[in-house]
Amino acid sequence: MKMTRRVLGAAALSFLAATALTAPANAEGKKIGVMVYNVGVDPWMNVAVKAMEDNAKKLGYDITITDGHNDIGQMSSAIDQFVLQGYNAIIVAPADPDSLVGSISKAVEAKIPVIAYSLAVSPDANATSFVGSNEEHIGKLHADYAIKELNGKGNVAIMTGILGTAPQLGRAKGEHDALAAAPGIKIVEEQANDWAPDKTVALIQDWFSKYPKGELNAVFAHGPELVAAAEYAKSQGRDEVKFFAVDYPEDARRAIKEGTLTATVSQSPAKLSELAVQAADKAIRGEKVEPKIIIDNTLITKDNVEQIQADY
Repeated sequence: MKMTRRVLGAAALSFLAATALTAPANAEGKKIGVMVYNVGVDPWMNVAVKAMEDNAKKLGYDITITDGHNDIGQMSSAIDQFVLQGYNAIIVAPADPDSLVGSISKAVEAKIPVIAYSLAVSPDANATSFVGSNEEHIGKLHADYAIKELNGKGNVAIMTGILGTAPQLGRAKGEHDALAAAPGIKIVEEQANDWAPDKTVALIQDWFSKYPKGELNAVFAHGPELVAAAEYAKSQGRDEVKFFAVDYPEDARRAIKEGTLTATVSQSPAKLSELAVQAADKAIRGEKVEPKIIIDNTLITKDNVEQIQADY
């Protein structure tokens, strides 16, 4: 998914990583529950959670953040608890589109608005709204730019994030659709890196041993962890390989300015969080909420990096 600002401070991380964190109750007792599939391992999500807390408090809501620890049972239980405790709305960042359909459906049946955040859920869940990006568009943005940078020819390897997640599925489709229009470009590798820098570097090491200089021309990834691989490539004298990422943390901005990273796609977690809380608030107050609220995504390259500040 979005979804790598350099990590919030240690104190903030320990605060966010608790299983359930609750802000002080306000006088009206209005409550929004947030269930995140895994808190504390992704800097992008850390920034997103903090922004949700800030925006909810501004609107007078008590907000509870629950960490699902990437466990379907814990995630489902958290949503069920929000329903039992009478929360006014629920924001959900699921691990995959399908595993929480039952719990989300029960919340909606209980007349509690559910906002899917960044990671889409199946239409069968009947969530009130999805707030996020057009994942296929994200994949197509950097793939189209790669085609241009490669002059329509070359070998490409793709790191796919966490398999089965909405970002992985959507971004991969966008990439494949774009590359299908460039018959001179061949996808030679496609493997999951789980959005983890260590796995990303391990993959690039493996690929460099498999593809000598000149036989691998570009690497795509579905997250910002690709900066680590790009920096490794530079240290190994593999400057001929171009790197195309997703998300726009400060280290990605620096890497583009230095020429290590070729491009990335911005999707601001702070903006997404603001829109998600606003959608929850509107639904609570009985106002119409659009079923999909999609933010604009910007391709960041050497041509505009100086003008656009990092998202986190």
